[in-house]
Amino acid sequence: LALGGGCELSVYSARRVAHMESYMGLVEVGVGLVPGAGGLTYIARRAAENAAKSTGKDILPFLSEGFTAAAMAKVGMSAIESRKLGYLLDSDIIVPHRDELLFVAINEAKAMAVGGWRAPLKRLFPVAGRSAIATIKAQLVNMRDGGFISAYDFKIAAMIAEVVCGGDVDAGSLVSEEYLMALERKVFCHLIGQPKTHERILGMLNTGKPVRN
Repeated sequence: LALGGGCELSVYSARRVAHMESYMGLVEVGVGLVPGAGGLTYIARRAAENAAKSTGKDILPFLSEGFTAAAMAKVGMSAIESRKLGYLLDSDIIVPHRDELLFVAINEAKAMAVGGWRAPLKRLFPVAGRSAIATIKAQLVNMRDGGFISAYDFKIAAMIAEVVCGGDVDAGSLVSEEYLMALERKVFCHLIGQPKTHERILGMLNTGKPVRN
């Protein structure tokens, strides 16, 4: 399992060696919170990287899947599904037998060390900006008004959109990871004081199931 903070720790690792039946996901919405340790920043950065590989300049199409995964607390029920959600990369290694996992991971770490691996330099990257936030919020309004999500689900999802799109900036604005992580923390600290978040946390502790209040 690599859920919530475990998933955030994993996606910031230099390389991942995952068992075939690994479960990965950002599930904080289930307890009325947002990922607060870099998970949303990772989604924004990966969207920018994927957009840069394409012919178009619009980041939003590459952001949609990651946003939906975080806002709906989607969990990859296998390493293959987790790769589709973006929590594993094509360069990561998937191991079919659990007993071989540690052995393969150690050998991979040794190979990276021998190969002279170095952490990549931090770079600014573009974000989707306020126009993308407006687009996502319009879609969320339809879901809320149609009864597919609650009013509090809408609030949390809208906050996630604001973070992954980079806040109140123009589309294509260059930002740093530190800037986005500060947005994450601000939203997280706001939600942690909300009564409905407390209800979700207590509900999860008492029943093991998410409360959709």
